[in-house]
Amino acid sequence: MWHNKLPDGAAVMKKEKTKIRYTYEQTSNGGLVRIRTSDPETLKAVHEFLRFQITEHQTGDTTEISKS
Repeated sequence: MWHNKLPDGAAVMKKEKTKIRYTYEQTSNGGLVRIRTSDPETLKAVHEFLRFQITEHQTGDTTEISKS
């Protein structure tokens, strides 16, 4: 599915890409990608991006933020 606009948070994530770390973990159901940053502005952008994706693609996932 193509978006009609740049996803929320994507511009900041692109600008601050050196502040973001991605790790992959294999799980019994596939995999898990962790996105980490210690920068508050970048973290806000990551949350905006993920909420946009959840809403746009109607995944049914929660948009609530949890710490794990």
